[in-house]
Amino acid sequence: MKKQVTNRFNRLRVPGPLGQSFVSLAFTMLLASCASFGPYHGNSAEQPFNSVRGPKDGHYKLAFIEFGDQGSALDNSQIKAALEVIHRAERPVLVVYIHGWQNNANSGDVCRFEHFLDTISSFPEATGRNVNVIGVYIAWRGRDLTFPGLNLLTFYSRKAVAATVASQVSCLATLNELALAADDPSKKLHRCILIGHSFGGLLLGNTISHSILDASGAGARNANPWDMAVTFNSADSSISTRQLMKQLDYLYRYDPTRHAYVSRSPGEGETTAVPENRPFIVFLQSENDSATGKVFPIGTEFYNIIGLRFHWQKVPVPGHHGEKVSEREFYTHTPGNNPYLVNYHVVPLGDASPPPGLKATQNRAFEANLLQNHPDYSFYTSEHNDGHENRFCKNGNYNPDEARPPTGRELWRRWQFVYTGNARVPCWIVRVPKEIIWEHGGLWSDNSVAMLAALLRIEFPLTAEGKVAPSALLRAPRVPDLQQ
Repeated sequence: MKKQVTNRFNRLRVPGPLGQSFVSLAFTMLLASCASFGPYHGNSAEQPFNSVRGPKDGHYKLAFIEFGDQGSALDNSQIKAALEVIHRAERPVLVVYIHGWQNNANSGDVCRFEHFLDTISSFPEATGRNVNVIGVYIAWRGRDLTFPGLNLLTFYSRKAVAATVASQVSCLATLNELALAADDPSKKLHRCILIGHSFGGLLLGNTISHSILDASGAGARNANPWDMAVTFNSADSSISTRQLMKQLDYLYRYDPTRHAYVSRSPGEGETTAVPENRPFIVFLQSENDSATGKVFPIGTEFYNIIGLRFHWQKVPVPGHHGEKVSEREFYTHTPGNNPYLVNYHVVPLGDASPPPGLKATQNRAFEANLLQNHPDYSFYTSEHNDGHENRFCKNGNYNPDEARPPTGRELWRRWQFVYTGNARVPCWIVRVPKEIIWEHGGLWSDNSVAMLAALLRIEFPLTAEGKVAPSALLRAPRVPDLQQ
């Protein structure tokens, strides 16, 4: 990129010293603000595991896998190194995270993710079961200009890159490889969670949507190897989400007596039912996220104007029995900010007391939510959402050996996931109060992490013996006779 910019600069003919000085300054600013193409964590023959790091005692591992603008892996040895870490683990709990705009494999978001890994690996539930906490940071060029102000002009280009990475083969293949490695039958315990944030939520949602609907010719749904997929404040238009929910609404209907989504084709058996607590993907949206709630609609409307896009077809609203609205409503709103699609709210149930028997010393609601089932979809938080976690990220660097004392300011509350009335399908789009997720980047707050633990336990409840009940293989329903 620097060579291309230099060649273009040399061809400029600017009269006068003042004009030349201005162009020189602009050129210098542009050149200096270009982010590296990476990889930031490349491996070599001398350092084959340079893309993997963690504390000396090994209670968690963090691996990097970086992708270029066209969706190709920048260093295939990073995938190999991450897989090797998973293969060595007897009890892997794998968290794969895809970051959003203005981040890359060398940004402050890495620190926040590493703090999350360190926190969950230190809980008694993890240490008591000798769990191997492994994080994989899926990186792409969410930041290509670093100069303040200029970087804000990259919204459309970076959104397009996230969509490109999602549309190519490499990212989905990598997610499958990682999840299958963790799901090896020889493992004594295994779990795989996929997380995407902002444009990373766009990337994750578009990458796995086709996989969610995939089925073999014999009718068996090709069960995804990951256990749970969650996006936080997805910065994607809700076009593809509407289509996904419409197709799920076409295949399934909700049966309140069975608390399951069952096939719309008559006569099909139990194997076509999806338990209500096992959505294929969950979209979590902060109620005070101004980036996706206010800026995104303005930006997309501006793009419509300069692109002379004025004609929109009317499309069916999932679960609304034939109601059609302009597709513009879905293009200009993200999934979690679209009133036609949001089908769950997190509502407050009031102050609470901590349940007995907790051993954790920090974010104790996380442990409380993991140790019990949530048949009514209620859960705890235990902290003030004031950003106190950020003090562990100094200049973007994380020190796993630093002492992390409790806040000493617990605030126990109970909350509940409540169905809103929109399409009841195995895809949850959830509005979340600011006390849990504050604004666009609050996904790593203690309360958000506690809610994530509750979602995991909701999707994978414990048996009477305290073990996780196995989930049955899903089968794809037969196609109903008529489209709705």
